[in-house]
Formats: sequence, C-alpha cells, structure tokens
Amino acid sequence: MAFTPFASVDREALRWLRVGPTSPEFQLLSGPALLGSLSWTKAQGSLALAGIADRQFTIKRVGFLHPHVTVRRAGEERDLARLASHLGHHRIEFAGGARYDLKRAGVLVPAWQLLAEDGTELAHVEPVREGRRLDGGIVQVSLPARDLTELPLLLLLTWYFIVLSWREDEAVSEWTDHAEGQF
Repeated sequence: MAFTPFASVDREALRWLRVGPTSPEFQLLSGPALLGSLSWTKAQGSLALAGIADRQFTIKRVGFLHPHVTVRRAGEERDLARLASHLGHHRIEFAGGARYDLKRAGVLVPAWQLLAEDGTELAHVEPVREGRRLDGGIVQVSLPARDLTELPLLLLLTWYFIVLSWREDEAVSEWTDHAEGQF
C-alpha cells in the first residue's frame, strides 16, 4: 500500500477511518489521499503495526503499574518515542528530546487535544462512533503543527492511544453491564 507524503496534502483536516466492519485497522486520510495506517496484530493485544510515507513502525503498550507506549521502527529495538501515562496526564517524549502532552478536551467530551510543551494546541481529535463501536476520528491540525516534523508519528501515536483507551473503556463497560445482571 502506497502512502501519500504529508507535505503534499492539506493537513488542516484529516480523518481516521476504520477499515472493515470488525477489523482493528484504521487508515489516516486527507480527502482521498491515504497518509498512514494503524492495525493491531491481534484483536485483543496491544501490539500494532503503523505505516506512514516509506516508514513502518511498531507501537506497543507495556507495563502495568507504570504503563507506557513505545514506538519503534519496525525490526529495531530502540524507542523513537514513548507515551507515558500517569493518572490523567499523558506525555509523549521523542528520543531527540521533543515533548508533547495529550489530554482529554473535557470531562464529558470524548475528544482529545495534542499540545506543545507551552500549551499550544497542535491537534484536536474527535472520535466518531456508531453505537459503542469506534468507526474513526476527525483530526483538526492547527497552523503551528502543519509543518511539524513529528506530526505524522504524533498522529499515529495519538490515535493508537485513543483506540486503546476506547477498547479498554468498552471492555470495562461490557463487564459492568454483565456483572449488573448477575445481582
């Protein structure tokens, strides 16, 4: 699958779209142009394969008490980026030193904000669902972020985290719904 380079498309409004009715696979699009992909290797696992331009990555959540997400080039052992999650604070750190924050846009809003260290919003990601199923997301990229070198990888990592959080929330919800029927 050939990806269109980010520099050649409108990066103001992008969208994530689920591929197929049941697969845990998403594509990042700008209009009809395919910019990237994200797919899980197993339906219930945390290992995902991601692609942008001519690069392939693995993204995986590790840890239990101190969970974090690692991004590596496919086949390599060195982390390119890491997303650390502590309570409601989520920090993305690149190996080169760049840092970003990821946070919910509001308590009752399922949207997420990707922020620069100074608090400038770089992207706003709004999940789109049908019933309880996550079908995709709308990504609004702010002007300061459109030419950011890390933007493609930031969007992959942000969407990975959103999908993983969504899946975990749904699993808890299904367990709670099932448990309520037991009493």
